Amino acid sequence: MYRPSSLRFIPRKTITRTTSYRLSHPRALGFSPQMRYHYRMPDTDKISYQAQLFSNRLAKKYRLLRKWARKNRVSCYRLYDRDIPELPLAADVYEFLPDGVADKIEAAKFLREEDQRVSANDPTVAQEIARRRYLHLFMYERPFETDEAEEQAWMDAMVHAAAEVLSIEESHVIVKTRKRQKGENQYEKLESARTLEGLVQECGQLFKVNLSDYLDTGLFFDHRPLRSIVRETASGKSVLNLFCYTGSFSVYAAEGKARRVESVDLSNTYLGWARENLAQNGFSDAKKYVFTKSDVTAFLQKKRAEKPTDANRYDIIILDPPTFSNSKSTANTLDINRDWSRLVTDSLNLLSPNGTLYFSTNSKRLKFDASLIPEETENGAKITVSDMTAQSLPEDYKGTKSRRCWKLTLNA
Repeated sequence: MYRPSSLRFIPRKTITRTTSYRLSHPRALGFSPQMRYHYRMPDTDKISYQAQLFSNRLAKKYRLLRKWARKNRVSCYRLYDRDIPELPLAADVYEFLPDGVADKIEAAKFLREEDQRVSANDPTVAQEIARRRYLHLFMYERPFETDEAEEQAWMDAMVHAAAEVLSIEESHVIVKTRKRQKGENQYEKLESARTLEGLVQECGQLFKVNLSDYLDTGLFFDHRPLRSIVRETASGKSVLNLFCYTGSFSVYAAEGKARRVESVDLSNTYLGWARENLAQNGFSDAKKYVFTKSDVTAFLQKKRAEKPTDANRYDIIILDPPTFSNSKSTANTLDINRDWSRLVTDSLNLLSPNGTLYFSTNSKRLKFDASLIPEETENGAKITVSDMTAQSLPEDYKGTKSRRCWKLTLNA
C-alpha cells in the first residue's frame, strides 16, 4: 500500500498530543473509509508552521492597531490574545517615552512632533521608535505537561517571529508564563536579571510601567474606556478607587477635575506607585488626593459604621477586585465569586445621592444575579443596574471576553 514518504500516518488510538487532520478522501490513499488517521508533523516543522501563523496574525493586527493607537494617543496596547487556540500567548506592545520627557506637556509636544515626522516620511523616525518599543509576551500555562527543551524551542521561535514583525531586537521581547494564580502571587516581585521600566502615554495621561519585576506591568489596558468615562464624569465629584493597584483610575479622575480622590489598597508598594503616577501627572495635593492602606472589606465596614459626612461618602466608586486574595496582611480571604454581592452592597451604601458604582471582574465563573443586591440602599435610594461590558471594551480587546462590567446608579 502506497503512503507518501513525507507524511506519517498513525492509527488514532496510538497517538498522544499530535496535530490532527481527518482525511476527507481515505480511499484515494488506499485506506478503509471506516478508519481515521492523524497526521503528525515532525516537531521542527510544526514549530516553524506555528511561528509563521503567529507572524501572520501579528502583522495583520499590528498594521491596524498601530494606526488606531497613534490616532487615540495610546502608546501601549494588546496585540494578540490567544487568537489562534494552538498558540496560547498574549502579546502587549509598549512604546516608552524618551528619558528626557518628564511631564504631560512635554509628552504631548514630543508626540506631536513625532507624528509630524511620521507623516513627512522621515526615514529615521521609525528606527527611533523601534528602539523604545518592547513586547510583553505571556505564555498561558498549558493544561498538559510538555518537554522543557521542546517548549523552549517553541518559545524561541515565537519570540523571533514577533521581533521581526515589530522591527525590534529579540532582547526587547519580555517573556513570562501566566499560571493559574492564587492569593498574592500575581503581585509578588519576580526574580529578574534587569529592571525594565519607563513612562507610557494613554489618552493624555502618563503612567510608569515595569515590564520585568512583576507578572503584570502596572497598567491594565482593558479598562481604558471605563477610565475615560470616569474622567468625563468626575468633575466636582468625590471618587473612591477600591483595590486601586497603581492608581490609573485615580489619575483619570484627577484629570477630570474630581473634587477629591481616595485610593485604597492593601499594598504599600502599589500605593506608592499610585502616588507616583498621580504626581507624574501634576496631582500632588495631599488634601485632595488621599491614599489609604487597608483591606477593602474592613475599609467598607468601617466607613459604613461612621456617621455620613463628605469625607466618607462618594459620588463615584470604582470596584475592580482581584478574583482571589489571601494576603498575609489581613485575616480576610477574598473570593470574588463568593463575596461579590457583599462588596457591591457595602459599596452602594457609601454612595452619595445619585451616585454611581462601577463594578468589574475578570472572573469567568462569577454569576452576576441582580436579585442578590438590595433593591434600595440603607437610606432608601433605589438602585438601577445596567450591564456596560460592551460599552467598556476597548478596540484592542474586541472579540475577547477579558472582563465584565456593570454600572449601578442610585436614584434618590
